[in-house]
Formats: sequence, C-alpha cells, structure tokens
Amino acid sequence: MASSSRLKDLLQLQLASDAYAVLHLPFVLESLSKEDFQPSAHTQKWIARVNSLIHSKDPGARWSGLCLAFQTAVFSRSIMLECAQNWVAAAMPLLMNQPVPTTKAAIRLLRLVFSCAMDVPEFQRQLCVPNIPKFGSALIAIAEKQTNPEVNILVLDTLAHITSLYPSLCRPLQTALSNVALSHLNGSAPNPTPVAMVEASSRLYSALPLTGGKVGAAALWRKSLDDTVAFAWGAFLQLRTTYPNQAYAAFARPGPSTEDPLIGVPLALDRLRAGVHIIGDLLQASTSRPVSIPTGSLVRLCLALLQVHQDDKIDPLVDPIARSLEDSIVPTLWTLACDILVPLSQACQHHFAPHLPAVLSYLSYHLEQPQSPAHVVHFLRATLSLLEGGCQLHDTTLSSRLARATMPLLTVVLSKRTDADAENGTQAAAHGGSKKGKKRARGYEGDEVFKVGREVVCPTPEQGDILLFAVDVLEVLLLRTQVNPPVRSLASRLLLSIYASLPLLPPAILSPDLSLHPRLYSKLQRSCTHLAIGTTSTMGKALGLVLSVSDGTLGDNGTAAVPTEIDLLLHPRVPPLVRSLPHVEMLSLFRAEEGQEEADARANIGVGAAGDRVPGQTTDVAEASTPPVDDRTSPPYTPTSPRVVQTAEPLGAPTAMQVDVAPRIASAKVAEPSISRPTPAAGTQSIPPFSSQQQFPPTALPPPPDPLSASGAALGARSPAAATAAPVTSAAPVHMPAGEEDEDEPMPTIDLGSDSDSE
Repeated sequence: MASSSRLKDLLQLQLASDAYAVLHLPFVLESLSKEDFQPSAHTQKWIARVNSLIHSKDPGARWSGLCLAFQTAVFSRSIMLECAQNWVAAAMPLLMNQPVPTTKAAIRLLRLVFSCAMDVPEFQRQLCVPNIPKFGSALIAIAEKQTNPEVNILVLDTLAHITSLYPSLCRPLQTALSNVALSHLNGSAPNPTPVAMVEASSRLYSALPLTGGKVGAAALWRKSLDDTVAFAWGAFLQLRTTYPNQAYAAFARPGPSTEDPLIGVPLALDRLRAGVHIIGDLLQASTSRPVSIPTGSLVRLCLALLQVHQDDKIDPLVDPIARSLEDSIVPTLWTLACDILVPLSQACQHHFAPHLPAVLSYLSYHLEQPQSPAHVVHFLRATLSLLEGGCQLHDTTLSSRLARATMPLLTVVLSKRTDADAENGTQAAAHGGSKKGKKRARGYEGDEVFKVGREVVCPTPEQGDILLFAVDVLEVLLLRTQVNPPVRSLASRLLLSIYASLPLLPPAILSPDLSLHPRLYSKLQRSCTHLAIGTTSTMGKALGLVLSVSDGTLGDNGTAAVPTEIDLLLHPRVPPLVRSLPHVEMLSLFRAEEGQEEADARANIGVGAAGDRVPGQTTDVAEASTPPVDDRTSPPYTPTSPRVVQTAEPLGAPTAMQVDVAPRIASAKVAEPSISRPTPAAGTQSIPPFSSQQQFPPTALPPPPDPLSASGAALGARSPAAATAAPVTSAAPVHMPAGEEDEDEPMPTIDLGSDSDSE
C-alpha cells in the first residue's frame, strides 16, 4: 500500500466509527510510519478524526484518540506543533477521575508535547509556561490518590522529567514534590517497597536540587546528599543493634530498639536500600556548577558496610531472633556498599586516591572468601570501577593480592581431568610395566562410555558475568598496577591458556546464553594481545602465539580481531628503543621457566602445568635410570642459554638419553595452552632432542649451544651406574671446576731471568 493512500484507507475502514477505532487500534498503530504524514489532502481529515475521538463521550474512543495523537506527534513534529494547543486543552481534564488506560495515555501525550519543542521559544511561552505548573499539580494529586503501581511509577518518572526540563517552573512545587518522593523512600515492612518504585522516587528526589537555580542548586544538592547519608547511617545502625558499636562511636546511635525485630530489621534494610539508591542517583546527577562531594563520609559508610560480619558466639544477653535476622542480611550489606562505590569512584576519580587502598583491601578479602555468584559480581564490578578511575594503585602487595583472588574465578573454564582420563593416562604410562598395573588399568575400561554429556560451565547469568568481569579486572591489574613478577607471569599464562582452549569448548557447554562465548573470547583476545605487546622497547614472548590462535573473526564492535596496536608495532611511526633482552617478568611463559613462588601461587589457585605428572603414574625405563631433575630448582630458561644436553657414548655402550631437554617452544602453527585444571597426563610422549631446525619465536632466537657447558651438563646429569659401566668420552674437552683445595694453592712464580734457549 502506498503511503499517500494509507491514511485514506485507515480513515475509511479501521477508523470509520468509534467502536472500530477501539477494535483496530493495534493494527492502526503498527501500520503508521513517518512517510504517511507528509503533506497531503488526507492529513487534515486525519487530524479532525483524532480530535473527534479525543472529545468523544465513549471512554474507549477517548483512549484510542489519545494513543493516535501520541503516535502522530512521534512521527510528525509539524502536526504536533499545530495541534498541541487543542490536545493539551483536551488531555488535561482527562488526568483525573478516568480509567487507568485513559490516564496513562493522557500523561504520555502531555509529557511528549511539553518536551519535544524546547527549541521553539514562542511555543514555550504560550503553551508550556502556563500549563507546566498545572500539569505538575495534577500529577502530584494523582500520586497521592492513585494506588496502581504502574500509574505511580509513570507519574514519578514524568515528574522527574519535567522537573529537570523546567526547574524554575517547578520551584513552587518543590515541597510537594519532595513529600511525594520521600513517601516511597521511607521503607515498608514486612514487604519491601518494589524496586521500580524506589528507583523512580530516587530519580525524582535527585532532580529536586535543580529547582534552586544556578546559584542555589549546588547547596541544595549537598544538603540532600548529607541528609541521605545521615538517613542511611541511621538505617544501618538499626541493623546492628545486637553488636557492639565501638567502630561507630563517632555517630549518634539511638537506644536499643523496642519494636519487633521481625518488623524492624526488614524496615531498616528497606530504608538503607532506598538511601543507597538516592546516593547513587545524586552522584550521577548533573549540576550547573561544581559541587563538593563528601568523600570521607561516604567512604566511612562503605567501609562500615563492608566490614560487617557474622558472629558465631552466643551471647545470652542478646535476642537470638534479632541476632539471626541481622546475620542473615550481612551479604546484602556488602552488595549495598558496592552499589555506593561504583558511582562514587566515577564521580570522584583521582580524588578517591587516599581511600583506595583501604577499600580494595576489604574487596580483596571478600573475593578470597567463598561467596554466592551474585555477590561476587558486585565485588568485581566495584573493584573494576575503582581500578579504572583516575587514581593509581601503587601498592604492589595489594595489587598482587587482588590478582591472586581473581584468578581462581577463571579456572572453571579450563578443562578438568576426570577419573577416566586419569586412568587412561595411567594405563598409557604403565605400558611395558608390571602386570598388576595393566590389570588395574583394564578394570576401569569403558566407564567413559556412560558419560555422554558434560556439565555446563556457567549455568546462570551471574556466573557468566563473573568470567567477563574477572578478565577485565586482571587486565587492568596487569596493565595499570605494579604486580609481583610471579603473579604477573601466572596471570598472563592463565589468560593465554583460557584463550587458546576456549575455541575447543562449545558455546552450549560454556553457558546456556550462546552470546557469552564470543563475548568472553573477544575480551580474552584483547587482554592477551595487550599483555603480549609488552612495552615500548620490546615485545612479549607470547605475541606470536596470540596471533596464531586468533581465528580472524570480527570483534563485538565490528573491528578486526588483530587490534591496531599490533599494526603500530609492525609499522612503527617512531624508531623503537634498543634493548638487548626483554624484561624479566616478560620471560616466564613455560613451566621450565617457572620459579618456586610462581609454582606455589599456581598450586594455591588449583591449576596445574602441562608437565605435571598424574598421581600414581609410573615412569618409563629411560627415566628410571636417571635421577629426576626439578625444573623449579634448575636455572631458568633464557634465549641466550638453552638447557640442552649432548652426550657422546662409545661404541657398544647403551644409547644415550636426552635429560631435561629445553622446553619446546610453540611455533606459529601450534597453540597449546600451558595451564590446565587439573593437569592432563604427562610423560606419555618422549621428548625430542634438540634440533637446529627447531622453530623459535621471532622475538627470542637462542644462539647455538656452547659445547663446553653442554658437555659439563651431560656429565652432571648421567647416573652413577652409567658412569661406572663404561668410560665416558666427550666430543669436546670437559671443563672441570676447581675445588676449594685448589684455591688455597700458591700461584707458581715465573723466573723472568731464565732463558730456555740457553739450554
């Protein structure tokens, strides 16, 4: 149907009568478009029909007329300016003593008319200035008399909207508006106030300081915030009546509550929740002039909420019912503190720096404790907001503690070693061993056949949010703070392992929400790339592996998977700095380079390296004849000193074994994670000897091994039995270190007067 004739057909068929207009209203609203209201011969007929419906005596026809007028104003601003005077005069009386649908339609139409022509001064002078106070008074009367929650929420949102647009016109209604907003913010018990009602009332209360004008708005805003903080303190203290108040001695606390705890505790909690909503909205509100934020008082309130705990001691002088109720809401108090910290950190930015260590210490403590997924999401959101603020965290211990507390939240994505996998690894390792080991391995064959499915990693949306926030927190910690080198290395390896193994995990296994998989993969790709880029003077060792794992798909914002930072590294605009070797903390990528502190941190978070052995696994014959070599006690692998053992055996001697070969560096075609949870079975594959054809990352090309050091390492690695069986010959001279007794011998003197030719 052409747009020019659509209005004609609608007027002749669907809007021919009032009954038809009510019946076919959904179809008419769905059929209209912006092109239908271009100037034509049917536009005036449409306007006349809408006005006739609004003035109809049938309540249903009036409702349909208001809906059609609203849709017309949305699609055509010129028609709205032309008909606004008639629509306002007809809709204003319909605000009172009308059915709920008619009242809601009238409120929506008037709100649209008063807010869509702010740039037309004459329209504002003739229509808005005389009608805004009347509209506000009518809405206040509806809020005081109406009991329908939907109508009340619409009224509160409309009042907040017109107050922010016309603060000077709403100044005479400030007291009435404040009473309407506070009537829904004083709490209720035993049933709490609906969250939507609290949010709408909080938005209205936070918009009231604008009525003070450019000069008085800042003072009204500060007074509102101080009153809200005091209100929140009073509600919080009512929730800790059975605990000592030494920590809050600076605040006035009323005497012991005499009301029923079954009513008092829910009422105080609802008041505290309302106060937190008001604080958040006030911190996010806009003012015409700069304001002073009471950061100290807000931080003290947050710390008081974060340090509450559950006391297991039984006090005979305390009401057990009140104590149990107060203990049950402790996790809720923690989440309310996080709800304050997020807008506070965004509003204060670098002014929050003096309070940052104390707040992050409490957040790290809560992240270390077992919490529900919903509470962990609040803690991670608050931590990320504080770290992304303008202030910098210079405490290395605290940043490392936060990283150690965040890493276990990501280990759920790593693959688990089931019992069947462990038995299969044991069977493969025991091949050629005793019959008892073979028989035990065959006893559990076929168990994996009955395990046809796999549990979902993140069955709830909160657990998926935990993964996303944890990746962001780790990235900010590693890029913007000073973290201990072992923790930094472990966190980088963990992110890289998850990034490399995530494509092998089906999206349906990760979460019922199939969009979580690409979102998590995009975040991991960004984090691993930023960490692998390194500094301005060197690239990270894992950069080649990160690029090889990338599948070339587009990110969330439609950009290429390889970010622009890599293009700047490949095509620099300025000459790079010259550095011989990367930083020490950029080297730890493989298990052979792992130190004792990093291994302990990895064991604490419950993940294993790719080279760890399965408990109970037997070694092969070659390894049995050689003493074990601990990677953690041996010198770390560096590009300039590869740990390669080369031995030369005489003819007839047993075949020489490669002991503690250098770790195989992943080439551009291999993307194998270095960490798993727990570790897969190791030792089933023989380690290939070192070859000159072996590929190394372009950023770390090791020089050829030194024959002297290689032969010395070979002699030190051979077993005593092999050393006594046959004499050892080496292809290169062996350099034997001097003992302590050699150091005490005097240095021989040289007779300068002697002449060898004389003899």
